[in-house]
Amino acid sequence: MIALPRRLTKLLGWLILLFLVGGALAFSGAFLATQYIFQEPAFVTWSRLLKPEVQWQRQKYPSARFVFDILEKVLVKEDPRDRFGPTGDRPPPSEPSLWTADFVGPRVSNAALSQAREGDLVIVQQADELKRALRTARPGTTILLRPGRYRFSGRSIVIDRPGDPAHPILLRAAALGDVTLQFDLLEGFHVLAPYWVFENLIIEGVCRKEGRCEHAFHIVGKARGTVLRNNWVTNFNSAVKVNAARGSVPDDGLIEHNLFINEGPRDTSSPVTPLDIVAVSAWRVRKNVIADFAKRQGNRTSYGAFFKGAGSGNVFEQNLVRCEWRHRGGIRVGFSFGGGGTSQRACRNARCDAEQQDGILRSNIIMNCPNDVGVYLNKSAGTLIHNNLIINTRGVDVRFAESDAVIVNNVIDGRVLARDGGSFSADRNIMDALDALLLRKSSADLYADPARGDFRLRDLDRILGKGLSLENAGADLCDQPYRRGLTDIGPIQYGLAMTCTPVLP
Repeated sequence: MIALPRRLTKLLGWLILLFLVGGALAFSGAFLATQYIFQEPAFVTWSRLLKPEVQWQRQKYPSARFVFDILEKVLVKEDPRDRFGPTGDRPPPSEPSLWTADFVGPRVSNAALSQAREGDLVIVQQADELKRALRTARPGTTILLRPGRYRFSGRSIVIDRPGDPAHPILLRAAALGDVTLQFDLLEGFHVLAPYWVFENLIIEGVCRKEGRCEHAFHIVGKARGTVLRNNWVTNFNSAVKVNAARGSVPDDGLIEHNLFINEGPRDTSSPVTPLDIVAVSAWRVRKNVIADFAKRQGNRTSYGAFFKGAGSGNVFEQNLVRCEWRHRGGIRVGFSFGGGGTSQRACRNARCDAEQQDGILRSNIIMNCPNDVGVYLNKSAGTLIHNNLIINTRGVDVRFAESDAVIVNNVIDGRVLARDGGSFSADRNIMDALDALLLRKSSADLYADPARGDFRLRDLDRILGKGLSLENAGADLCDQPYRRGLTDIGPIQYGLAMTCTPVLP
């Protein structure tokens, strides 16, 4: 045996130690970077990336199949996105009378939301009578449904009689809970004409095949100024679909005080997005509850709501998005400007250089989206995101060079990530990079029980008066104004005389 000189032995020892330390640091850095970006245990991410490689190698070398079977058992972990099932949480209310959070969602006690002009009231009590009334309605008509259950099958219900801005046509029940419309239809109301209001309706998708019940409302073309107010809508793939048609765009819509929810993950590969809004401008989505949207087939990716298709000036405000409430599984994104992108022929300008311009997302609670981000910007220029509570999600993605955002006064679990050339500025947010690295929730100690929807404040010092004052900030989740100079962080101004109790049913 040849004895190495002592100096060389010492040098080799230092090199080996340096290699081990460098390897450990590189592994730790890769581990933490993976957790920070993907907001899940790093081994789960690596396992998901490794799984197709192991399967491919098993097919390429069938004689070594047993080796790859062992590797798959040891290295490949179950993907949480594949685990569809009940959450185990207290389920959401099953009917409007059980909804008690009057600061968001349907207002069960307030029946007189809109008023008809005297002499323009049409009362119907059968499905065929409703169809006739829709064909003869004129500006200012109120079609009042008597209490009961109405079932529709076959063709969609066409709305082609125009109202006008001063005298819209109103279809309503006297109070939410009186009337249930059951749709065994690909599309329910096909709204082609402007200035219609739909109010106080329970609408249920009852198709035997879930993929068939696509939309409760399809609002297209000339249907400017459509209003959906105080409805309870269940079991549709995309309950509200809005898009251009034949060169016309249905701008200036309003969706407020509704609940959109599905009893289970949809057994379809079609898009599952309760509010799928394309190519329009100046729409407001406010005071709604959007929950339990998922699909089992296709890419298993769903959105609570998005605006896309080159519109501008659209607003999400004062909403509650609860990605997982009754059931879990799949990939669920809360709100998006840009969604998954738009084909050129469906874009407002036939190009979609930017999917959205000057969108605003404010005063919302977006919660329990553990498998993806709460907010996703895809080619969304000039976006303002302020005073939101984004909890138990993976945070915010700002993606592609066309996207830029100002992000202020929010409470955010996870991280804000600029991807593929996206950019943002951030100020006065409660979020923590170390928490994001270690997969901890920055919101955990701020509220009484945020995971279950109890948002009564515990930590006053971090919230009260710590926000940045903004011009034209709108109102908080409790309809309180944001105060200049004393703005609280998050969607509720606790420093005021509280006008609501922020606890979900």
